[in-house]
Amino acid sequence: MKPHLKGIAALVGAVAAIGQGQPAKATTKYSADYGRCVASSDAQLYWSAMGGCIDAEARRQDIRLNAAYQAALKRMEFRRQQQALRKAQRAWIAFRDADCESYADADWGKSSLVESAACILRRTAERADELEAYRLDN
Repeated sequence: MKPHLKGIAALVGAVAAIGQGQPAKATTKYSADYGRCVASSDAQLYWSAMGGCIDAEARRQDIRLNAAYQAALKRMEFRRQQQALRKAQRAWIAFRDADCESYADADWGKSSLVESAACILRRTAERADELEAYRLDN
C-alpha cells in the first residue's frame, strides 16, 4: 500500500470508530449520511473527501448541539441557572476549540487536519448528548 494510503486507512478506522462509540460515548448520535460518507471509497482514499464527511457531520452536530443548549436553557427555572449554563457553555467551546486545534500542525501532515476536524465532531456530538440529558431528571 502506498504510504499516503496507509495513513488514510488508519485514520478512516479511527474516524469510523467515532461513530461506534470509540472514543466517543456509545450514546453519541451520528447521522446515517455520515456513516455512508466515511464508508465511501473516496473517503477511504482521499483526505479531502474524509474531511468533507467530517465537516458535514460536524455541521449537523452543531445544529443538534444548539437545539439541545436552547432546550436546556428553557428547563432552567431561574436566571442564575441560565447564566451558569451560559458560562459553562462558553468555557466548553473555548476548551473544545483549543484542544482540537492542538491536533493540527503542518509538520504532522494533512492527516493532522482531519484529526483536528474529527476532534471537533466528536466533542460537539458528546456535548450535544450531555445537553440533551441536562437536568432532565429534576
